[in-house]
Amino acid sequence: MISAEKARQLLCDFNIIATPALSLDKIFEHYNIIYDEMDYGNKNYMGSLIRAEGRQIILVNTDIKNVGRINFTKAHELGHFSLNHKGEQFECSRTDLMDNTRKPLEIEANQFAKEFLLPEQMVKPISISASFDFDTIKAISNEYMVSKLVAVFRMLDFHSGNYAVIGSKDGLVAHLGISKSLIGKINFLKSGDSIRNNSFAKECMVSDFRMTGYESIDPKTWVTRNKSGSAISLKEYSRADKSSGSALTLLKVSFL
Repeated sequence: MISAEKARQLLCDFNIIATPALSLDKIFEHYNIIYDEMDYGNKNYMGSLIRAEGRQIILVNTDIKNVGRINFTKAHELGHFSLNHKGEQFECSRTDLMDNTRKPLEIEANQFAKEFLLPEQMVKPISISASFDFDTIKAISNEYMVSKLVAVFRMLDFHSGNYAVIGSKDGLVAHLGISKSLIGKINFLKSGDSIRNNSFAKECMVSDFRMTGYESIDPKTWVTRNKSGSAISLKEYSRADKSSGSALTLLKVSFL
């Protein structure tokens, strides 16, 4: 895909061989992109690419105090620039930077950001060899300066196991990703659905319960349809951030 190719070319042009997020400001300077960030008081607004009077301007909202989110927004807006998307201004919302956005140009900018910040040649070996768990997610997140959600979704691009990832906010599904091996076989709760009361994710949110590994769970807690033709078992591993009302859930499917 052209967006990933553009990102790889940029990495090559600037000889970036480790933690690409650290090179974003250098790239902005090279292309004379004016970069600024400020607290806009609007958590739905993430950032903009503005073309005005021959200048390129990238603005990022720092209202959400998350370095990984800021880096992804910066790379996303750089994607609009590098892909030469037509338009004088791109104002990108939280939804635009989500995996389920349906806007073609935002999808391309997200794909660019993902490939730039987490290059396949760097992240794929880790994703294949390491365990699909929160220790690996944290390690990738810290090394590449991205959010844990971005890190785990990138792992899904390469992992051969039967895994799904669900990010929830205020008890509702906000993000869903599945490994390639489950496509067309298993349907999970979709965006906007309420997470079930019997889920470990719910328990983590309402109590001091903390999971240290995968635990067996009734598949119906997360699975809405099994089209595989085989019975399944399901294991859940969830972590919650009560301060933000969010939870991240890893699901492992076994076919019986």
